[in-house]
Amino acid sequence: MLVLAGSLFALFHADPLKLTQLSMALTATSLPIGTFPFLILMNDTKYLGKHTNGHIGNAVVMFISVLSGVLGLVSIPLELIGGG
Repeated sequence: MLVLAGSLFALFHADPLKLTQLSMALTATSLPIGTFPFLILMNDTKYLGKHTNGHIGNAVVMFISVLSGVLGLVSIPLELIGGG
């Protein structure tokens, strides 16, 4: 089945580099969806006791997640419009 799907890309002359760049942008956009539940869990004292995240750790994770989501949302239209 995967060979058939891969051959469809070759049939329609899809550029593998552009496809890879688009998939990387989509992955960067989906990072906050996977990170925020773990951020909530890592601050729950019921599960972790005294080993929860500190304020600096939470700020760093939030900054990286938001930055990744923003960069992904900006790069997807740029990939579709201009290539790159």
